[in-house]
Amino acid sequence: MRLEKNTIKKGALWALTILLTGIGLSSCKDFLKEEMVSTITQDYFESEKGLDELVVANYNILRFKYGFMEGPFLFETGNDIVEPLDNAWATFSPAVWSPSGAAGEYANNLIGYYQTQLLGAYPIINDCNKAIEIITERAPGKYANDAAYANQKLSELYFLRAYAYYLLVTQLGDVPFPLKSNNSLPANFYLPKTNSATIYAKLISDLRFAEQHLPIAVQTQRGRITRNAAQHFLAKLYLQRHQAAAFKSYRNADGTLDPASPNAYQGLLYKGEGIADLDSTIYYSSQVINSGITLASNYWDLFAIEKGNWTNETNPEIILQASYGNNLDNGRYGMRTNAAFTADYRNAAWNIPSWTWSYGLLKGQGFLPSDWGYDVFTDKINDSRFEKSFQLEYQSASFDNASQSDGPGLAYTDAKNASLAWQANEADFFNANIKPNYPRPSWKGRNAQAGQRKIGTADLGLVFLENSKETAIDINEALAQPYVLYPRWIKDNGKYYYRKTGADRYSGNAGLLLNRKVRPSSRKFIDPNRSTVDNHFGTRDVAIFRLAETFLIRAEAYGRKGDYANAIADINKLRNRAAYKAGENRAEVLARLYPGAESLRAEERSYPYSSATATFDKISVDASYWDGSSAKSKAEQYPSEANTELKRFVHFIYNEYSREFNTEQVLYEGIHHAGIQLERMLHHAQLASSRNAGWPKSDNPSGVNGQDGNGKGTFSATHTFKPFPQSYISMLTDKDGVLLDETARRAYQNPGY
Repeated sequence: MRLEKNTIKKGALWALTILLTGIGLSSCKDFLKEEMVSTITQDYFESEKGLDELVVANYNILRFKYGFMEGPFLFETGNDIVEPLDNAWATFSPAVWSPSGAAGEYANNLIGYYQTQLLGAYPIINDCNKAIEIITERAPGKYANDAAYANQKLSELYFLRAYAYYLLVTQLGDVPFPLKSNNSLPANFYLPKTNSATIYAKLISDLRFAEQHLPIAVQTQRGRITRNAAQHFLAKLYLQRHQAAAFKSYRNADGTLDPASPNAYQGLLYKGEGIADLDSTIYYSSQVINSGITLASNYWDLFAIEKGNWTNETNPEIILQASYGNNLDNGRYGMRTNAAFTADYRNAAWNIPSWTWSYGLLKGQGFLPSDWGYDVFTDKINDSRFEKSFQLEYQSASFDNASQSDGPGLAYTDAKNASLAWQANEADFFNANIKPNYPRPSWKGRNAQAGQRKIGTADLGLVFLENSKETAIDINEALAQPYVLYPRWIKDNGKYYYRKTGADRYSGNAGLLLNRKVRPSSRKFIDPNRSTVDNHFGTRDVAIFRLAETFLIRAEAYGRKGDYANAIADINKLRNRAAYKAGENRAEVLARLYPGAESLRAEERSYPYSSATATFDKISVDASYWDGSSAKSKAEQYPSEANTELKRFVHFIYNEYSREFNTEQVLYEGIHHAGIQLERMLHHAQLASSRNAGWPKSDNPSGVNGQDGNGKGTFSATHTFKPFPQSYISMLTDKDGVLLDETARRAYQNPGY
């Protein structure tokens, strides 16, 4: 929702309170509504107004994943369904994945202790500690005479501090755990680490206080922390503590780690254990599920956005979101997620010569799905989340500078139209085999003619077909489509080609470690409300917690208790929403060309490709999905380590996370804390994996870079956690202020670095 409706805006740009004197502070008149304060002192926060503003400023931690490119680099790199377009990141090159490399640098930015720009988690934690102390020890104004108000603000601070620590523990494991504020830079940097078990116990305790004192909902202030948010977070933490309880033996008796142990990373995942963590998970997730909020009726409703319209942000499924306003009101780094997951779809050969409002833009090195990111959708024809998640089709379009709007693309007869021209054999194939059953209105029944442009006004321009080697499309059929088709696999006279580029008739490679910028990209964060068509600063709110995850959290807890019936019921809540409804249209390429389309009724394969019936019965889940022997179970492609029913069930849950939350920076947390990140990366993530012979081979491998069936990377147990940055390690001291020696620095660093 927009700023004029009291949604979250930028808090303190320079968050650490020790630096607020004399520095411009974005403070808050309404809930995160900015005003500039030229000079501010510590005394300001001892007032009711100043304390209110300090509480709100700390909401900035909720934006970390989305307002900085560090977010997707830290929380998407390392899952098996998304690949960084930067090859060094994607293959886990030691040049990047080292304390002094980019991975260390981005971890540094999350930590917040670096040079003079004190942004990140610890500055926010320090501000939270400061505000908590003022409320509990001095309580100015309303904080003294309105206990409910004071407890609500205190609860917000506990939540925000817990979220900051959660980000740190997820990335780094054991971390320093200050619960008192500092008003000046320390004389030394004695920052001993606290084990994750102690941290999780405190976070859970604080959140249990918070869920008792937060309002159920604050409908006029989207993005404000509510009871549902605290309960969802509690359920997540209880589940994660249980997930790693079996790793206790990989910790020393005093809670420390043996960094030389091959299981050190599992020890670092251990977070203690409670008496009934799974029961607590079920209890708190049930509180949220039974609170009256509902799933979006249509998956796309969560992400649909139009020029001047952000109504998707008020969907009742959203429990907590990171909130943004217009481009100039989002602080120093703005909202970047809208430019992180986009393909480079610009090409005159597709009649799409420029960026458009409707399809977004790619800024710098972004992220696109891996092959498994598409194939985890085991029924692309009947699970609507596949086409609602990814841009499978691009209609011819162009940006009109004069009107600042998208145009429908040039007519195929326009002299300026530079789209691909028909060749005689392609035209003949189209006219004989495709045209008789191609009633697309923009096509107007025209014949293909050699030398004539293929793509005209409102025609499809660029289309993706994510098929398999077994279902490879014949090259003659692919070339004869009335648009440029990019299949993953093409067959030609007994040879099979992987990701051949299409604009020049499959004469080039776009495969592994080559040009990976042209494949289906996320539709979820496209923002037509950015200030200019090539501006990467977005305006969209982003869901941090939504009810779909609550159902999966509870389902996993039920399954881990052996209650598969209740787990299946929760999973099928999402599957019912994911199914096509009767009358809902499919993408043209799904209905015409995707493997499985042949099972559709004849009327479903004709424009506008409407589903004749609901498809829930085709994708509803039962226990056969993880029995290890059924076709449905085999389609889930479980790693070999998943050799029991429970292990396959857990992997199924995170396959479902992959289908539900792709590119939402949620899956990484799930597979990481569940302790299955390593096996999934080695089994599914070809660019990251060091395994050989795990993927189909093509006849166009392009040396070591193309599809030769082998993994391309170096992912190992070490990469389960990020390195502490070298600049951070180098400044650490002992309690007497003496810089750590080499032995102590090595003991502090995460295992393997």
